[in-house]
Amino acid sequence: MALSEDQKEFRAGRIGSSDAVRIMGGDWTALWLEKTGKAAPPRLDFVPAVQIGIATEHLHPRFYTFRTGIGAYPADHRTYVHPRFDHIVANLDFMTWETPPRDPMEPPDTILEAKFHSGFKTDEDLATKYYWQLQHQMMVSGYAHCILSVLRPTGYSCLTVERNDSDAGLLLETIQAFWWHIENDIEPGDPLPVEAPDIEEMTVLDMSMHNRFVTVGGVLSDNHDRVQAYRAAEAELKAMMPAGARIAFVPPSDPAARGIVLSRSRDGKLSLRLGDLPRKYRNRSETWLPEPASEPAYDLLND
Repeated sequence: MALSEDQKEFRAGRIGSSDAVRIMGGDWTALWLEKTGKAAPPRLDFVPAVQIGIATEHLHPRFYTFRTGIGAYPADHRTYVHPRFDHIVANLDFMTWETPPRDPMEPPDTILEAKFHSGFKTDEDLATKYYWQLQHQMMVSGYAHCILSVLRPTGYSCLTVERNDSDAGLLLETIQAFWWHIENDIEPGDPLPVEAPDIEEMTVLDMSMHNRFVTVGGVLSDNHDRVQAYRAAEAELKAMMPAGARIAFVPPSDPAARGIVLSRSRDGKLSLRLGDLPRKYRNRSETWLPEPASEPAYDLLND
């Protein structure tokens, strides 16, 4: 959920879940400057993706319940504090259940973290991107399950991330190393990022022993430059399509050659195909001629 002003003030000198991503990502110097009050945090008021995410946040429980049949509701405005270190805090978006509860009054056991994404990252890519934020939330709150709820302009999806005690221990150790610089007012350098594990379970195969796969791949590789040239020529032809024409074509130069037919649909879309002009259009064709010059052309040889 969007943080209240009181929550923002409380978190200003502490480590929240979004800070965990920066700490594990090696962005120590800039974060240290912000946490010690030596630099203002970036303003997000006019970052469209952030503001759209805030504006659509309330939709996540509805989409999640529709997708899974499991209810979800906003987390309270409580700021969770780590049981051992009061400078490590977390604010949760929504709460839900890992499985449908038998009793609707049963307390929830799963965090629902809301994200809006307008790019092309997969669910697994996003889970990797926000992995340390999710682990931080589970570490601080004590919950063992987290659902990454992803709302896109084109659809909705969700992915479960489980608490990993080993990774939570590494996260805590790294946060404490960063916090030492806060306590001692010593500016840190930027360490190497700590990579999040790959969430996606996939099989990666070397196909070099598959003869047909290798042969077809070779054809693709050998013709790459020709394909690129074809695409560039297609784009240029479409750019030259006369404004008033529904069809522009070049007939085959000989019986063995292929012509080019460029068509404009009623909604303005252009399509290109190789071949001859369909017979039904041939008696309607006329020859294109360049526009007459607006000024007399001069014969350079007679200058």
